[in-house]
Amino acid sequence: MARLRVENPSLSSSKNKHITSTASSRWAFDPSTLADPKVIALARFEQSDYAVHLHPEDKRGYRSVVRLINKDRMVPIINRDYSSTERIGLALTMALVTEAYSRIVPIAQNVVTGNNAHLFHPKTGIIQLGISQELIFLHGHVFGCGDPEGKYIEDVPLDGPVLGAIFDMDAPSSHESDDDKQVSWKSDEMNKVVRRLETEIENIHHAYKVHGLSVITRNVFVDIYIVRHGETDWNTQKRLQGRTDIPLNAQGKLQACQLKEKFAGIHFSKVFTSDLIRARSSAELILGSNTSTIIETSLLRERCWGIWEGRLATELKSYLEQTTNLHKFTQEEYLSFKWDGTAESYSDAYQRIETFIRSIAISPSLSDDPILLSSHGDRIPMGDKSQIKNAGLRYNLYIPYGIQPERNNESQEAAGKITIIVENPAGLTQCSAVLTVEHGGKSLITTYFFILCLV
Repeated sequence: MARLRVENPSLSSSKNKHITSTASSRWAFDPSTLADPKVIALARFEQSDYAVHLHPEDKRGYRSVVRLINKDRMVPIINRDYSSTERIGLALTMALVTEAYSRIVPIAQNVVTGNNAHLFHPKTGIIQLGISQELIFLHGHVFGCGDPEGKYIEDVPLDGPVLGAIFDMDAPSSHESDDDKQVSWKSDEMNKVVRRLETEIENIHHAYKVHGLSVITRNVFVDIYIVRHGETDWNTQKRLQGRTDIPLNAQGKLQACQLKEKFAGIHFSKVFTSDLIRARSSAELILGSNTSTIIETSLLRERCWGIWEGRLATELKSYLEQTTNLHKFTQEEYLSFKWDGTAESYSDAYQRIETFIRSIAISPSLSDDPILLSSHGDRIPMGDKSQIKNAGLRYNLYIPYGIQPERNNESQEAAGKITIIVENPAGLTQCSAVLTVEHGGKSLITTYFFILCLV
């Protein structure tokens, strides 16, 4: 049970506080998305993600929880050691939320309670992270202290904790005379507190951006048109291009001009392109005279094939069949596989694209108009069952911060969405799909992603 002594700062000392382990709650392992009424914000520091949400079972102090989450499933990362980067990200997010509270209530408090459940075996010297009674996850709590009857957010009473009392962070009822009881939320109260905290975070989060912390409090609604560059001579010869700068051929230029006609009447708020000439030229031909809006980025480059660039795809396929046992690879091995140090793995390429899509989602200048991306195609010659099959689709495009695509024609408006509209210049076909990376007949990455590959 976690117990935190909350005292008047002028009387407090480090020895007057003590924190013990926090019992797991079922809500703590639910996914955190911006469609959830208790979620206030989602933050990112380097490659780590954090959810900020109100404690759903206890409104004392307008109490909220900040936790490290898995970026794919939006659930806590449990029972492992945490890196320095992950801890720094938590500290920055906690500081941001605490500052937001300090603008609302007289005293803002916080406490980090993650990674606190261990079991030490004295004979073996083994430390077990997490026990059956208490799984561990990196997280913290933020709450305000003041007049318990005070209504610092509209007509929502603070309901404690009382300064100088023991704040039993899990107590469903009083156990000692100076304990506070948990106080349940009313739905309208939760909504008012979430809205106010969102406002305060939006007002101050830019000061944290210089330290690498990105924050989003609202769902993103945007259409992204993704264009694979037009044909090159190496495409027709089935050669691996990667980062080799091969220009469009005559057919490729014609394909891009056809897309210009198809996109007539669409106003793109931003146009991003790979910095390779085949992608840049495709974007220029699509836009016509209005090329000043094009922004180049290396994050949209084709997957790097290393020393195999310029060689036939069939040669690489034959080499891999002779030198590796891909069918025996685990999922992690398959996605991180490189045939040598000059090549890029699936995971490497994914990380680049994910970083870029996230930057779009958290851009303060994001408008309602669609965005155009001019990029590349990819097909891994590793045998029929291990190829990426979907014509017109390329790489793993992560739908960031819990934003989900529409599936089965069910409306996801409450959750927000990024609609991926893929154009393959050769066929002028529109594709949208959940990604499919297959290995040994088994789909590997399937949730909240899109993939594009070369036809």
